[in-house]
Amino acid sequence: MYFLAFAIAFSVFLFFHPHAGYAATYTVQPGDTLFLIGLRYNVTAEEIKQANGLKDAWIYPGQVLWIPTKSGTNYTVQPGDTLFLIGLRFGISYQEIMAANGLTSEYIYPGQTLWIPERGVLSLASRGGKISYTPEEFDLLARLVYAEARGEPYAGQVAVAAVVLNRLRDGRFPKTIAGVIYEPDAFESVTNGQIWLQPNATAYQAAREALAGKDPSGGALFFWNPATATSPWVWTRKIIAVIGNHVFAI
Repeated sequence: MYFLAFAIAFSVFLFFHPHAGYAATYTVQPGDTLFLIGLRYNVTAEEIKQANGLKDAWIYPGQVLWIPTKSGTNYTVQPGDTLFLIGLRFGISYQEIMAANGLTSEYIYPGQTLWIPERGVLSLASRGGKISYTPEEFDLLARLVYAEARGEPYAGQVAVAAVVLNRLRDGRFPKTIAGVIYEPDAFESVTNGQIWLQPNATAYQAAREALAGKDPSGGALFFWNPATATSPWVWTRKIIAVIGNHVFAI
């Protein structure tokens, strides 16, 4: 009966607060104050009070509070996921995910729903200027690295990501990461669907290093595997690097 009453009351609260967002529930621990909880979740004590309809700052151990957040998205944990990998995918730290969900350990399980705080458009200083990208584009870049270069030396994986970023700076190519990757016939992995394979931690790290300015390819705009390439056109390009099974050219 208590749970039903709570559910009804909270539903009414949501109805009259349509613009409120909630990252997670948090169970008050001994020694907690609204101020300390607010510091943990990067919100003010007043925002927590308003989100929970509290008249004062008094709280007690075991009390369940709703924690407001600016914006974000829900993510369902997949087999093989870790907080570290999820953080790489969305461009935030695993500690931020833990804080946003009130987790006290890194243990997660398939099917679990996590709240991922929104970071919006990110920007990193990269060689040749700043590269702006969304968490979705960061994930897409890592997917390309994994699809095109898994099993290659790490430097070769960073180089593949760098090719995408080098194209962003060249007027002959689209001006977004997604635009470059999805350009028709640009990458075999997009054509054959391997772009949708789940990247590993190495692919995410390679994408991050390329975004930070590392480019083992030396400014390449193209890469291919000589053992599998079928287009004679690629051999008209000037080769500037060879890393693992890939050659890189301009």
